Amino acid sequence: MDPQAAWMELLDARHQRDWDRAEELAENLLEWMNKRGFPPNTVGESGIGRTWHRAVAQFVCYMTLNDVKAARKRLTRRRS
Repeated sequence: MDPQAAWMELLDARHQRDWDRAEELAENLLEWMNKRGFPPNTVGESGIGRTWHRAVAQFVCYMTLNDVKAARKRLTRRRS
């Protein structure tokens, strides 16, 4: 996996509100990092350290999964 490419795609998917793609990317990136894979460079310079970038990436991934759930809930309500 290329975590940097996944990160950039995740940000794009969030911007486009492509929740299916965002969900898949967030889950894959979390799985990668949970298996001790290195994190992508997120915000700030790369010299800040992996711990910082891991924390930011995890936060955005979990936030994305929460946003996906909320978007699907809104869609279900509209259809009812």
